[in-house]
Amino acid sequence: MLFLRKVRQKSMQKNRFTSYLLYAFGEILLVVLGILIAVQFNNQNNEWKLDRIEELSLIRLSEDLQSDIDRFDFLITRLSERIELCDSTLQLISTQESMGDRLAIIEIHQINSFLVEGNTTTYEEMINTGRLYSMKNQDLRSQIIDYYRTVSRWSKYIEDDYEHLSGLMTHPRYNDYWVIQDQLWGDVKISTIKYPWLLEKYSREMKDIEGLIAQADDIFRSSSGNIAFLKREAEGLLQNLPPSNE
Repeated sequence: MLFLRKVRQKSMQKNRFTSYLLYAFGEILLVVLGILIAVQFNNQNNEWKLDRIEELSLIRLSEDLQSDIDRFDFLITRLSERIELCDSTLQLISTQESMGDRLAIIEIHQINSFLVEGNTTTYEEMINTGRLYSMKNQDLRSQIIDYYRTVSRWSKYIEDDYEHLSGLMTHPRYNDYWVIQDQLWGDVKISTIKYPWLLEKYSREMKDIEGLIAQADDIFRSSSGNIAFLKREAEGLLQNLPPSNE
């Protein structure tokens, strides 16, 4: 009997130890599962935040692109006006007969340059923060980079054309042209003694003015075509951006 009692006690002690092990293992398992769930939730939350930041960046990028399109539209309209003015002035030069015609040519024509540049605020921010290179859509990322590189490159071409035009305008041969234009705008009487070529129909000075206006006309037409190209690029990229969920 004593032997059997000892065997039963040992058996009960063994069962309690086994139960304890099972309980401890269960607690450990619950803790591990809790940690894994918390980590998973935190990862999902961080991913949601990153997705939201990217979404907001693309929304601002869309606004910048629309700003570019509006700016390009404005420049194309202004250049069209300048082209029409050049054409009408060149036509007037070809038919001018009197000093009054020649003064009208000098007075009405204005040669302006235009600044062409894209709105790069959001693009530069995305580069500086690394958000651009962490975009999930790599094809869209490439399109964004290509667009802003294209705007930068073509803007430089247009700027070079206007620098060339500015160089022509400041040439000494056109000094009389600008002085007379200022006097006309200021209602100052023009002296034919100082500017006798105004009395001549085919003077060298009028031919120089015709050449300057013709070159300005060519540059305006080239710029208009280049800006129209940039506008199409901006519209294409804007169309490819995901729609806002807001």
